Amino acid sequence: MIRLIYSSALNPAYSPQSLLGLLAGYRARNQRLGINSLLLLMNKDFLQMLEGEEAAVDELYDFIQRDKHHLQLTLLSRETVSYPSFPGQPLVFIDTEELARKLGHPVHLSNIAPHGELDHAERAKRFVQEFINGKWHHHLANGLNPQVVHRR
Repeated sequence: MIRLIYSSALNPAYSPQSLLGLLAGYRARNQRLGINSLLLLMNKDFLQMLEGEEAAVDELYDFIQRDKHHLQLTLLSRETVSYPSFPGQPLVFIDTEELARKLGHPVHLSNIAPHGELDHAERAKRFVQEFINGKWHHHLANGLNPQVVHRR
């Protein structure tokens, strides 16, 4: 089993809301391929963790590389793992900005993995934490398009 983590920017031709209608199809495809995944959306940027058998994850990542919704795809990590962080979860989708509005405070790692799902996956946990802290982003609110943004 492998875990692959990437970041990307949402193509400006699409809105975050337009993706909501696609999630059920993505979830069904992941389930068919035996893939568990976590997809975070923040400021029109994605961080996704894919876990499953190598051939299935490679097939899905090849599809994502061609998907017109993604720009500036950046492979952050690819590693062999013993077990998944989100077993039986073909697609956990979290819009971090929407979640922060509901919570009334910035999103923390404990809001994304409330049951310790990432406790055994230090590298994955680090990437998720860095993403919610502002790293691995491709957009700024003022329209600039940096490779990496650090929010303070």
